[in-house]
Amino acid sequence: MIVSENYPYVQVRLSVREQQFEVQAYIDTGFDGYVIVPDWYGLMLGLGDYVSRWRLGDGSEVEAEDYLGTAEIVGLPMAIPARISRLGNEFIIGRGIIDHFCVTFNRGQTIEVEDGRGS
Repeated sequence: MIVSENYPYVQVRLSVREQQFEVQAYIDTGFDGYVIVPDWYGLMLGLGDYVSRWRLGDGSEVEAEDYLGTAEIVGLPMAIPARISRLGNEFIIGRGIIDHFCVTFNRGQTIEVEDGRGS
């Protein structure tokens, strides 16, 4: 189990092609996707593997460059294949990642994340 004192963020390791980096990512339980990285981060990642369309909370639609990679919560032994989308201005992990874990939000103070496989 890991405990993040930086509520509602956790340290995440992302891998795209040969690049690997660690970031503080906002946990968004209303986001059904995997990972979003800020648009400006694309300069480091290069060309995406494909382009997808997203419907935002306000109903508008946008296109985003997507990368195939992996995501893992730092301190836990599970790397999850992930679609990493370049959009917006913040690092976000969604249900595609957090549904693999048991995540507890402790009264706006800390976040506990445990391996969801029962170990």
